[in-house]
Amino acid sequence: MKAAALPKENKKRGRLVVFTHGADPTIVVQDGAVKEYPVLPLAKDQIVDTNGAGDAFVGGFLSQLIQGKSLDECIRGANYVAHLIIQRHGCTFPDNCDFQ
Repeated sequence: MKAAALPKENKKRGRLVVFTHGADPTIVVQDGAVKEYPVLPLAKDQIVDTNGAGDAFVGGFLSQLIQGKSLDECIRGANYVAHLIIQRHGCTFPDNCDFQ
């Protein structure tokens, strides 16, 4: 909550803070409210490479945000991409995306 309450220049909208914790739920603070989002489960033997997972999460989040999607959809997109990335070598994507 303290991070969300820090001063900011743009007063037109509140601060949005997102904390990721690997396999633990993603924590989002917006307008003084805290919400937890579960991550997609994955067995340890399915994890290949976690490099780039955070960047992929941000990319998935922003891809939905710029389309005007809800916070829930932004997190869903972020979790989808991070889940996908950690099952592959390097920060690579399959030829076809099945996110809907």
